[in-house]
Amino acid sequence: MNVVCLIMHALQFKFKGKPEDHHIVHDAPKPVPAKDEVLVKVKSSALDTTAKPIIEKEMPMAFFIHKLKDPLYLGYHFSGTIKAVGSQDEVSDLKVGDDVFGFLQYNGSQTQGAFAEYITVKHNECATKPSGIDFDVAAASTTEPITALQALRDMGGLREGADTQQTILVVGAAGGVGSAAVQIAKNLFGAHVTAVCSTKDVKQVKSEFGAHIVIDRSVEPGYVQKLIEEKAKFDVILDTPCVLPSSATKLLKSQGTIVTTAPSGTMYWNQIKMIFSSKTATWIMCDSNQKDLNIIGKLLSGQDQLTVPIDSRFKVKDMAQAMAKHAGSHNGRVVIQVENGWE
Repeated sequence: MNVVCLIMHALQFKFKGKPEDHHIVHDAPKPVPAKDEVLVKVKSSALDTTAKPIIEKEMPMAFFIHKLKDPLYLGYHFSGTIKAVGSQDEVSDLKVGDDVFGFLQYNGSQTQGAFAEYITVKHNECATKPSGIDFDVAAASTTEPITALQALRDMGGLREGADTQQTILVVGAAGGVGSAAVQIAKNLFGAHVTAVCSTKDVKQVKSEFGAHIVIDRSVEPGYVQKLIEEKAKFDVILDTPCVLPSSATKLLKSQGTIVTTAPSGTMYWNQIKMIFSSKTATWIMCDSNQKDLNIIGKLLSGQDQLTVPIDSRFKVKDMAQAMAKHAGSHNGRVVIQVENGWE
């Protein structure tokens, strides 16, 4: 990414500081798109769980998702409008004026942040925003639904139009990834979904997200052993909070897969103990790509296909309050208004 002497507003954070240790800079370098990139004026973004580990340089996670050097700009999710393209020869699928959504890639070379007026992204790493979907909803519907889709399909092997109905267990079904996984598994792949959540979320997971069976972990803390005793079997287990014991592998069908959202000691132990088995244990690192974003866009536009709850909305200048809300009790995404949010 080349930079010229053009400036923009951006939110700059401090390594090893508190989340509220950030400030608006009015002279951040405005990025210039490379030949295969587009320049996006950001309208909305959303908070996720990455800010704290990056700010605190938690290893190894932070090292793999952001460059750990000053200046520090954060924010991955985005929706906005294309203001420039690098080269019309390289970028034929998008044009100036198109509304798009997506997320910045989680990798160790990432230096940009969507809590800024402008970002640049590769043209095939964003997608046209569905016309009937608001910018804030689009921004809130990127990382978590894409993670769920890729975990179920690419890691778990779920397929549309399978000969027999596939079965899935989603742990953490009320969270961002879990709630999307319940809906995608049911509405895209036609799977039978068993969901695990706490008491306060049971009704929403059942009636709004559409799980066939909901297990209240607050009432049944020993649900894993109970499922084992009942001889329940699943094609895919998606453990979004990475909390299942190793014994959960007994719930997998012969070709089944247990997927987590981060590597863990339990995951590695599962891989070792199943090395001679047809069962697998793995984890998912999401990738922003146009094809999958288009799938999410179609689900968002469909009737009762994918709902992404929004808890609250804050202007980017009120980031401290937004982060406090995200760190506390919330039900849905905390969305950040970037455009017209600096004053």
